[in-house]
Amino acid sequence: MITADQMQQIRDYVRNYLTESAATSTQPWVKAFPRAAEHRWHHTLNVFKNAEAILAGEGAAPDSAEVVRVAVYLHDVSMFVCDHTVHGQVSADMAERYLLGMGLQPRFVARVKRAIAEHGTDLGDIPPEEQGKQFSWEGKVVLEADILDKVGAMAVASGLLMLGTKGTLQHEARAEFLGSMTMERAVFFKDYVWTHTGRRLAEQRFGFLLNFLDQLKEETHDDESAGR
Repeated sequence: MITADQMQQIRDYVRNYLTESAATSTQPWVKAFPRAAEHRWHHTLNVFKNAEAILAGEGAAPDSAEVVRVAVYLHDVSMFVCDHTVHGQVSADMAERYLLGMGLQPRFVARVKRAIAEHGTDLGDIPPEEQGKQFSWEGKVVLEADILDKVGAMAVASGLLMLGTKGTLQHEARAEFLGSMTMERAVFFKDYVWTHTGRRLAEQRFGFLLNFLDQLKEETHDDESAGR
């Protein structure tokens, strides 16, 4: 069993490491985003909340729930010290060292490490259902919880904030959003969910995204000559 104090220690480690590593990162995107560490920490909290919903909906066994919770906190710990393409495995390796240093059981740590590494898998080479068969149950939940932060209201907020930095106006936003990386990611990732609860939440959230874009189209015009 992971105690409340141990869980808090893990939380504090991740939050502090994100803050410190972002401050010293040489990656251009991090240097250009002063609130990168805060953003990543709040993403982690969102993923944790999503994971709790899946764990409750699926009636997860206590040991599996503990693996998922620890893995979620540590899944992006390496975000500012390595390339994104390998952050899953790097985070998994960092988690292994840290958790063993805490004195946690090696078998438990190995399950956490696998779940973190699986969330960073390069998806798309095989169909979602086949991909899911290669993951541990805990790995699927961590990945699903991560994906849920990319397909609903958070995707809308992220996409519009990005468009705002480009000076996009409201009547231009829908077309710009449909062609954005945010939309591309949501469309792609929404199918990489396997639990019943994860699928239900993904469908709800992606449906909200589509409904928002439809409503935006309803409330705006794209004819520049209108009103002249």
